Amino acid sequence: MTRSLAIAILSALLSLVAPLQAQPASDTVGHVVEVEVPAPALAGNLLGTADVQEAAVYLPPGYDSEPDRRYPVVYLLHGIFDDYGVWLGHFDVPHILDRLIAAGELPEVLMVMPNGGNRYGGGFYRNSPVSGGWGDYIADDLVGFIDREFRTLADKDSRAVVGHSMGGYGALNLAMTRPDTFSVIWALSPCCLAAIDDVGFGNDAWKRSAQITTPEALESVLAGRDFYAVATLGIVTAFSPDPDQPPVYGDFPFDIVRNEVVLDDAAYDRYRDALPVRQVRGARDALRQLRGLALGVGLGDQFLHITNGTLAFSQRLGAERIPHRLDVYAGDHRQLVGERLESIILPWVGERLAVAN
Repeated sequence: MTRSLAIAILSALLSLVAPLQAQPASDTVGHVVEVEVPAPALAGNLLGTADVQEAAVYLPPGYDSEPDRRYPVVYLLHGIFDDYGVWLGHFDVPHILDRLIAAGELPEVLMVMPNGGNRYGGGFYRNSPVSGGWGDYIADDLVGFIDREFRTLADKDSRAVVGHSMGGYGALNLAMTRPDTFSVIWALSPCCLAAIDDVGFGNDAWKRSAQITTPEALESVLAGRDFYAVATLGIVTAFSPDPDQPPVYGDFPFDIVRNEVVLDDAAYDRYRDALPVRQVRGARDALRQLRGLALGVGLGDQFLHITNGTLAFSQRLGAERIPHRLDVYAGDHRQLVGERLESIILPWVGERLAVAN
């Protein structure tokens, strides 16, 4: 056989095989549907957030072909200034799930990716008379909708919450307040666990936010996209709301005297009491009920309060003898999120979910 004939035969064979390799079987990949979720928990909020919210739902490979089967559910919460599109695009979560399920490293699960944003960047997945009942929206409105519309295992032992940044805070808040609804928690780079470092009142963004006294000034700050100034508006309306203080509707726990922040001790204590590091003892029984609790943080996180707050929260958990995993790694706030979801977080979560029908 001549060399040219061998090459021709090999090329012909490859032309037959390659299309088969490029087209995975339909029962090996999941698909995503986008839904609109009624959100009565958000009705009447003072920031104009809609009481119908969008969410994306990943349905696993066997969902359509096994109509009698029910599935555990993982709720995936995004960070401030994001929406669920960050999971579909930037972090490519559906393909991560396909690979893990195909490899047997994750049971077939539904993944629910809600929106949690508002005009101040986000509602932090906690209840507020200003920004709305975001905690109740996730735990009641959204969970109830998903259990009605999809074939889920509608039990806390088959529900997990994973969150990043603001979503990491949200996962811990739900762990402490709704152990009747969720049983497995992973908080990745959780924000706002303590009033320290760049979310402490030494950050000049607090002064810029506190000096907003007119709707025009508020719109100017929002239009200017001053990250920290807008984020502090979200924080104060979530953790220290005041419906009687327009246009921001937040109670800043300090005064500004000669351009310096002077703390109001009583108000500052109330604000700190709303943050998770101070809530561990009161939530001890709830946290001990969980099937799994984990925290992860990169030592190179650009937001300094996140690393230090996560370590402080873990220390409080240890002091209260609350079992948990602390995952510390060399990384920043965002770069390794997808990699760690695939290699560590989702397999760990899947091992702890009840999956039997």
